[in-house]
Amino acid sequence: MPSITLRDGEMVHVRTIGRGKPVVLVHGFASNSSHWLPNVLPLAHRYRFIMPDLRGFGRSSTAQITDHNVFEQYARDLHDVLDHFQLDQTALGGISTGAYICLTYNRMFGFDRVNKYLNIEHTPESRIRDDWQHGLFSEKQDELFSCFQRLLEMAEEAGPDTPYWSLPEPVRREFSLTMTRVLSRALNNSVARGVARFAGQYAERLLAGTVFPVENWYAYIQVMRAFMNGNDTRAELANIKVPTTLMIGAHSRFFSTDGQLEIQRHVPHAKVVTFERSGHIPMLDQPVRFQREFARFLAQ
Repeated sequence: MPSITLRDGEMVHVRTIGRGKPVVLVHGFASNSSHWLPNVLPLAHRYRFIMPDLRGFGRSSTAQITDHNVFEQYARDLHDVLDHFQLDQTALGGISTGAYICLTYNRMFGFDRVNKYLNIEHTPESRIRDDWQHGLFSEKQDELFSCFQRLLEMAEEAGPDTPYWSLPEPVRREFSLTMTRVLSRALNNSVARGVARFAGQYAERLLAGTVFPVENWYAYIQVMRAFMNGNDTRAELANIKVPTTLMIGAHSRFFSTDGQLEIQRHVPHAKVVTFERSGHIPMLDQPVRFQREFARFLAQ
């Protein structure tokens, strides 16, 4: 994984695999580029996959988030990745937060350097407003955002530079419970959701060491705050002229189908692929079909 120096001097790691036409993939919240591996390895003989670890996560955990608008900073980082690899015609895809970053990139820079776009499970705005009812967590937004706000206040009081395991126990407990609330909403299987909630209460070290690495725990807080602030990308959707595929989990507890279809209303040529048995993570809930549709998107 090469390291790339970004415009502000921070460094991020980028995982590159395969050869052929370039494909840039952006991972989601609390994730890292390795989560794409099951999907890209079978296709590495045909495509060159370029997958950054977002600053604050994965092997980029030491890279600091310095902009209050996290999604705009990530979009600039994505632009720096395209510059580094000299990409002018690349496929681009993102899941969840990664898709939000791609939509923000379109708002800030346009898709002149993109030849096709894959949007997996995200709407063009995370915050519910008077003219927008399709934000993150849908009807549960107030409840979940209240959890975010409580954790944010506790984290600020404890100090963002405090190592995770030096945080007061109530802060760590709130962090673990909040993260497992988010995880349980991402999962479609009720048993898996129950396991996640149980782990949040009784298996903090397991979660912090595997599911939610905490080397830069404050990065999670910064992204939560950014979701609460919102990042409206609707006005620029009509500028997307490249072939676009929307992948939607019919049982998503993160985003409503109508909210995601708002993208198609502004990008009329967008193709919609609905995963009827999936929640927020279709590659987990319907892996065989997801792989088939992913390959089809790349080949179109």
